[in-house]
Amino acid sequence: MSEGGAGLVEREALDAARAEQTAAHQAYYRRLERIAHLDRLGVAHVTGDRSTSRLLQENWRVDPATARRWCAEAEDLAPRMTLQGQPLPPRLPYTATVLASGEISPEHVAIIRRTMTKIDKMEHVDPAEVPAADAYLAEKATLFPPAILRRLADALLRRLDPEGAAPDEDADLFDDLKMSSGPDGTLEMRIRIHDAVDAEMIREGIGVLATPTGSDDHRPLGNRQACAFKEVFADALGPHGLVTDTRQNEAGTEADHGTEPDHGTDPESDDSGADDAGADDAAADEADTVDAGDDAPLEDALIPEPRRPEAEPAAAPAPAPETTRGPGRALLTITMDHRWLQLATGHGTLDSGALCDPATVRRWACDADIVPMVLGSKSEPLDIGRRSRLIPDAMRRALNYRDGGCAFPGCPRRPRRCHAHHIEYWADGGPTCLDNLTLLCRHHHQVIHHGHWRIDMIDGLPWFTPPPWIDPERQPRPGGRSVAVV
Repeated sequence: MSEGGAGLVEREALDAARAEQTAAHQAYYRRLERIAHLDRLGVAHVTGDRSTSRLLQENWRVDPATARRWCAEAEDLAPRMTLQGQPLPPRLPYTATVLASGEISPEHVAIIRRTMTKIDKMEHVDPAEVPAADAYLAEKATLFPPAILRRLADALLRRLDPEGAAPDEDADLFDDLKMSSGPDGTLEMRIRIHDAVDAEMIREGIGVLATPTGSDDHRPLGNRQACAFKEVFADALGPHGLVTDTRQNEAGTEADHGTEPDHGTDPESDDSGADDAGADDAAADEADTVDAGDDAPLEDALIPEPRRPEAEPAAAPAPAPETTRGPGRALLTITMDHRWLQLATGHGTLDSGALCDPATVRRWACDADIVPMVLGSKSEPLDIGRRSRLIPDAMRRALNYRDGGCAFPGCPRRPRRCHAHHIEYWADGGPTCLDNLTLLCRHHHQVIHHGHWRIDMIDGLPWFTPPPWIDPERQPRPGGRSVAVV
């Protein structure tokens, strides 16, 4: 749209399209009411069909899955009757109301019903909280697209059941990678990783290597990710890569096993240190066991010191033959409430929003470069950094946690693909602090700079006010991850 905004003709076209969409949603609800009416009358019994679902398949020529879904939605959203003929409200009255008014779509309904089914199965949830959950989801559905509603629903489930299901200790056994080769030498792969932290590590690594090389890099994302994947294996097969080192060690091990060890007294024998090496390994294993024991201090047991290689001197002599080294560790951010970590309950949250159990948090704190996120009394990231136009790393991590990606309502872009935007422009005197910053992807950064949308910080969270041709009432909408706590 132009800088001046939508004109009269454009607004009329938008209003007409919005009215048609609303009418379509209202018609969908009337269909559900009709299905519920057919079921109450027992029409399927009269026609000889086994069920109302089967009746719909025959009369409306729809697939069985569609007919079953419509019948299930009618049971939850259409008004009911008692055996004595007295009217009852729908099982999900708030969702039924907003669907009947045309404010939400069938996609919203599917997410709400799936979430409410999970809540009904939670034994510890107070029955009085169930209607409140329906009202909450129905309200959010009128404000956000299905993708964002799904995130809000997941956040609601986490609040009602913070511990969730314990991860399977043998989840790695179900990881799977299938490779198939074409006649022309092409390779097709399909992989499934069950551990959320392992999956995050892979995404993070590929994401770093798939970053565009410059303004003239017009490769699509899929192509850049494929190139990143090839770079990983090119490095692994390099002079000091993981695959090359492993092959060298295997060759050395085979040579050792093929030669009888010399038990003589020659102190410079190549094999004289074999037992010592084994002793060192055993001692290291024993030390690890002691460090992880029940008698270790609580702080050390919860968050052990990350294992980092020591820096080499600036002017080092010719190095000795290198020992096997593992690949560089991924830099991950895992956010977890300190009380949960102490009690070994609850869950940690990755940048992607995926959850991990306390044992996984402690394990990865041992074995990776973990960035700690310190939260304030209201679970907000603390304001860190200094007054500068550039965003310090610590402040950027706080932004990543607070917004969870592009904060523009409905945008799924992850933090790595976003810019830090000054709400009050730096050139106009706006400070570099969390209360004046928000994450925006490239596209929505440009949208905001057109000036039609307005961003306000309310209680430390970004809110977006749309232009009148999108919302005539111009109601502010919470943005980013903050929608889950509003």
